[in-house]
Formats: sequence, structure tokens, C-alpha cells
Amino acid sequence: MKEPYAIHWFRRDLRVPGNEILDWLRQKYKGRVIGLFCFDKLFLSRKDFSCNRFQFFLETLKSLKKDLRKMGGDLLLLDTGPLESFDEIFKVLKQNNIELPETISWNRDYEPFALKRDRKMISFFKEMEVSTYNGRDHLIIEPHEITKGSKGDEGYKVYTPFYNKWIQKFQEESIQTRITFQKRSLSLVKEISHGKYPKLFSLTWTKLLKNKNKFPDYLEKYIEQNKKAVTISIPKAGNLEAFELLRSFSSRVKNYTSDRDFPSIKGTSGLSLFLKNGSISTGQIVSFLNLNPFDKNAHPGKVTFLKEIVWREFYYHILFHFPYVEKEAFKPSYRTISWSNNKTHFKAWKEGQTGFPIVDAGMRQLRQTGWMHNRVRMIVASFLTKDLLIDWKWGEKYFMEQLLDGDLAPNNGGWQWAASTGCDSQPYFRIFNPWTQGQKFDPDAEYIKKYIPELKEFSPKEIHSGKVSHKSYPNPIVDHKVQREKALKLYKEL
Repeated sequence: MKEPYAIHWFRRDLRVPGNEILDWLRQKYKGRVIGLFCFDKLFLSRKDFSCNRFQFFLETLKSLKKDLRKMGGDLLLLDTGPLESFDEIFKVLKQNNIELPETISWNRDYEPFALKRDRKMISFFKEMEVSTYNGRDHLIIEPHEITKGSKGDEGYKVYTPFYNKWIQKFQEESIQTRITFQKRSLSLVKEISHGKYPKLFSLTWTKLLKNKNKFPDYLEKYIEQNKKAVTISIPKAGNLEAFELLRSFSSRVKNYTSDRDFPSIKGTSGLSLFLKNGSISTGQIVSFLNLNPFDKNAHPGKVTFLKEIVWREFYYHILFHFPYVEKEAFKPSYRTISWSNNKTHFKAWKEGQTGFPIVDAGMRQLRQTGWMHNRVRMIVASFLTKDLLIDWKWGEKYFMEQLLDGDLAPNNGGWQWAASTGCDSQPYFRIFNPWTQGQKFDPDAEYIKKYIPELKEFSPKEIHSGKVSHKSYPNPIVDHKVQREKALKLYKEL
């Protein structure tokens, strides 16, 4: 009897260290595990698709493939969706009298599109009489593990009780076992960072297909084609780059509570774009930084940062339990807001030409780098919805088109929070004043001047007062006080 083997279907878990199901499979099949990634056309044709984010994703795949090969494994990338890809692979295997894999594995996803896709794939594998095994990766605690209601199938709608339940669940042995595994995985990261790649795998596609591999690898093709549409400098990608960033942040996390709101300083972790692709997991971050909600001596910065990680998980839970939020407001009463939707104002907002410096600096940072500081994200979102009275869905879509860390659940949750349409969102009567927000969080106008060079010659006081006159920088396109009253009236009418 020939030795059995398995295929791991990579999706948003693009790393080897800390990939629990991949490690389990590797041990079960004595290294006879090979990787597959499918370029799903349905995903690539989304209206909010970003060429810049896709390029970073491609570079992440390239890094993963390199790591797998150095460890004795392999990664095949096909130009079709998973159903077509696996169907074609199985046909080729049968034609060459090669046994089908004993197991197909993958890590779970919680987006509506992914859940529907995975149900189809489970049916397909069942028809093909191939076993499946799916596991957990990019959430520490999954949606089905934190529920309420008489039947235990309702999701939480408010963050604080969710957080309390989350940290209670965090203590359980099953969750701590996950954290312990992630902590052990850090030793593999250390080995790789020193150029030592252990031979964890013993199967490649060439070996499996007996040197008859007729599958073209589409990775380089996609990289070269997509590169033509890229508009920003793409950061280095991959597991090691993510951990370098984490190491850097570990020396700053103690100041996180005080520094995170100031965009001119390096106060945040910057890990969001690596979490999006699974180059690093929240479990590894929690382990590396030793984030423990029950440590009474924990530094406030660590406590605050853990709460931010739980906010991220909260939004995934919301999307899973209330999938309609992908397309409409969480609160039914706010689905009929009569937005102004002024296209000229929306264009000015996108281009950083509103005449409100902190807003424009943020929007220009987004266009130039594919990222925006989190405090500024809240400011520009509030400005779009409460000052310009433009539908939050317009802003959400634009962010997904621009952000390297664009991720459906946290992006949707953040926008609905700012627009007061989401679960546990900012009350509609709390409206950010862009002038005072700039003065408070960028007092010396360092951030503003970095992205709006037209204002370099003006003093912070002049910039934050709104009384600057420059031929290349516009006057404010609206009056904040007037728009605030309009927003209050608009929401009150509901």
C-alpha cells in the first residue's frame, strides 16, 4: 500500500509557524503534506478589490512558497476557484494512477462568502470520498464559542459583555492549550530568522505527480500582471517581516495607551496588514507580548492592546452572527437615513482636498501608503458621515479599495461604529469636531505637515484654527457647526 498523504488548502493562514492544523497534519502524515492556493475569480472580481492589497498578498504567498520549499514542502498556486482546482487535480491524479489525498485540510473563515464556499467544498470532498479537517487560526476564540440566549446560539451585540465573556473563556484549558501551542511556535520563527529551516515536510508536487506536473504556477504571472496597476510602495511581506514588526512593537507596547492616538509618533503596532493574510496570528501576538487579562501587575499598555485585539475578534463575531451587516446597517432604524451623498464633496474627501487639515492628511496618507493611523480613521469616517452627510457604505468601499489591511469584518465594524449605525457604536450625537481633534492629537501639526506640504510654513495655531490662506490648499468645503446641526436633525428624525 502506498503511503497516504494530505493537501493543505491555504487561504488566509499564510505561514508555517503557529499554523496548528498544518502542524497536526504534518505529524500525522510524517511530513507528507503539500500546499495549494486557489485564485478564486469570484473573490478577485469584488467591487472593492484593491490591486495594492492584492500585490501585498501575492508577495506574502511568494514568501510562504519559499519557506515551504526550504522546509522540504511545496505550494501550488492555480488560476481557478477551489472547486475547479481540486476537480482538475483529482482528474490528473486518477489519469496517472496516483491515489487521491487521504485528507484535505484548511483553516476556517467567517465571512458570508467563505462560509458558503466551504459548504460547497465539503459536499464535493464527500462525493470524492476524501476526508476533510478544518481548524481555527486567525481568531483566538471563535464565534460558536461565545454565545448567549436560551439556545446558546445568539451573538453578543455589545462589546463590554462580549469582552467579559471573552476573558472568562480565555482562562479555559482548551483556549490556553491554543496559546501554549502558539508560544511554542515562536521557537520555529527564531530558527527561520537565523536561516535555519528544519525539514518538516517530505513531499512536493513534482514527487507526487512523478515528474509529470503539468500544472503551471500562476504566482509569478499574477505578480507581474498586477504590478502594473500598483500605485504605492509595497512593504516587505511574510512571516519573518511580521515578527520583526512585533519585536519592534514589544519595546513600545508599554506606552501604547498614551501613544496610540497620536499619528505623528510610532505608537501603534502596524500588524494589521500581516494579520489580514495570516502571516502572524493573534495567538502568537498574545504569547509573544505575554498579554494576560488576569495579570494584576500588567502594564496598562498591554491591557489596552489586548482590548483592541478583542475588539477585532468582536467584529468577526458580529459578521458571523449577523451577516447582513456586510450590506446594510446593523441597526434597522438607520437603514433609511437620507444621506446627502454629494459627489463633489466625496471626491474632495477622497483626494484630501476638504480644507480640514487632519482629515486631508489622513486621506493623503491612505492614498500614498495604503494605510492610515487608527485615530485618523475614526476622524475621517466621522467627517464623511456626520459633516458631509455621505453614506458610510461609500467610505467603507473606498477604504477597502485603498487599504493594505482592508478586511471586511473590522473595516465594516469601524465604519458602522463611526456612522452610529452599528452594534455598540458611537452615539449619533457624539460628533467629532475635526478642528479640536487635530489640535488634540496632532498639536504640533507634524502629521499634517508631513502629508500636506502646502501648510509647512504655517504655525500649528494657524492650521488648527482653520485660518490659513494658501493658493494650493482649499478653504473648508463645509462649516462644521452648520453640518453638525444638520446631522443631529437627520438622525433625530429616525
